[in-house]
Amino acid sequence: MSTVDPTPESASTSSGDPAPLPEAEAAAIRARLDDVAARAAAAAEASGRRAADVMIMLATKTQPTEKIRVALAHGFTLIGENKVQELVGKAEALADIPHEAHLIGPLQKNKVNHTLRHAHCIQSVDNLELAHKISRRLDVLEQSVDVFVQVNTSREDSKSGIAPERAEELVTALRELERLRLRGLMTIGLPGQTPEEIRPSYSDLRELGAGLIDRGILPADATELSMGMSNDFELAIGEGATMVRIGSSVFGARDPR
Repeated sequence: MSTVDPTPESASTSSGDPAPLPEAEAAAIRARLDDVAARAAAAAEASGRRAADVMIMLATKTQPTEKIRVALAHGFTLIGENKVQELVGKAEALADIPHEAHLIGPLQKNKVNHTLRHAHCIQSVDNLELAHKISRRLDVLEQSVDVFVQVNTSREDSKSGIAPERAEELVTALRELERLRLRGLMTIGLPGQTPEEIRPSYSDLRELGAGLIDRGILPADATELSMGMSNDFELAIGEGATMVRIGSSVFGARDPR
């Protein structure tokens, strides 16, 4: 995995850090991380790619920072938060461990300022109004940020994301905003029961991205596809995912709050 160092690192702690997890619980998290990495590597190789072509992002929604610290110290340094308040709230407790934080949930325009203080990448850009808000704030900060365009390939009303047929229009407009660096496309798959139900959500994103690149709409280097979660990440890798979002397979069931 391109974001996984196979040699665990020691996490520095200070009196302000949360208490470390009991060693048995920490060891279980490390073992599950290694299992996910091995499964992802096997899926990548089965699809004709290298293990390093697929990044593992830890979906850390509602997870306590002491669990996240274990994963970061074990070399899994890419994390994704669904909510801005969690992204901001955990930042200080994780600041002493090098990592990359992405926002993977919906972004309200009134939370752009907070997000840009802590997010290396925003994966949920799905409309031009939001993109302009981000761009204007970046102009003030004299900074840039990586972004993905979120596409609703499952076409579920309950999910964010632009409709696939409107993605070209949005990508074309985003390319005029120089402070937004387009990395690729993101989707949340259909929560189906069988591979046949789930697969089209991912194959459609792969085909959309490839078509946009072929026609010069997406930049040639914007090849990343963020798709797949704990229950279907191997299937998503088989359909071309370059980044999978893993939560419960590593940390266990989320707190329902």
